[in-house]
Amino acid sequence: MRVAILLKGRFSSSPEDQKRKKQQEKTARAVEEALNELGFEVFRLYFTPPDFSPLINSSCDVIFNLYAATGREQALVAGLLELSGVPFTGSTALGHFLALGKHIAKAIWKQNEIPTPSSFFPPDPREGDFPLIVKPAYGGSGEGISSSSIVRNLEELEQAIRRGENRSPLLIEKFIPGKELTIGLLGNPPHVLPPLEVSFDRLPKEVARINSFEAKTTYSDLVEVKPACLPGKVRLSVEEVAFRAFQALGLRDYARCDIRLDESGNPYVLEINSLPGLEPGYSDLPRAAEAASISYKELIARIIARCL
Repeated sequence: MRVAILLKGRFSSSPEDQKRKKQQEKTARAVEEALNELGFEVFRLYFTPPDFSPLINSSCDVIFNLYAATGREQALVAGLLELSGVPFTGSTALGHFLALGKHIAKAIWKQNEIPTPSSFFPPDPREGDFPLIVKPAYGGSGEGISSSSIVRNLEELEQAIRRGENRSPLLIEKFIPGKELTIGLLGNPPHVLPPLEVSFDRLPKEVARINSFEAKTTYSDLVEVKPACLPGKVRLSVEEVAFRAFQALGLRDYARCDIRLDESGNPYVLEINSLPGLEPGYSDLPRAAEAASISYKELIARIIARCL
């Protein structure tokens, strides 16, 4: 079978975009190698909207979708893949759209009684709700989130809102000052991979213990991701919540769910990544698969098998 690896064709010259370009290249190379070893005929398909011709003329049997983007672009590309009629890995356009809009995802989780921190939109400061965290309602990779995103009074909240005005809309959320976990999900319905703990213990004291953009970039060497050591009851609760969060948004094939535990060990879903990174040695989903004794090659095999 002919497999096209779908990749983003154009990046800006910004340092963030150039880093994404390098990560895409590393991931594409690893996925390509795994698919070749599995016996597929593989080629790359670089796509730059609005030129749809690469999708129309690809003449492949299946598309391995690695087109990750900020905002709604990721969902729009998945929608084009649906229109192409060619099977593709990962979630549908609707699944990506719901997951990328944190405020939309939270509304769906609340409707399904899935625990998630309480939230509201500015300007709506509420006395007694502090500490809070101010973050973009759309996007991922910690962009728009820094140590100053955590606010403890009305003055700090107003300052954070002003700083984030160019990233409208903003989401203000109750901050859960506990252990942070990330949980990989694989399949339809998903198999929940072993929870990983994101440890910030080695960060400088002035840097907030959150998975912010600065933690993922400037201090990436100091953020440790390791198998989580959880009591049996807490682990079962975390896995159930991650499973339900995936199902409630109608996601497909694979995803990664970020969860915080409060002081009592109760899990709260922060967000879910509908197209998590697959870069070996760096991305959390391959790490979670490794914790479940699933090799990288087997991980890619399972993703494409579920797609087919």
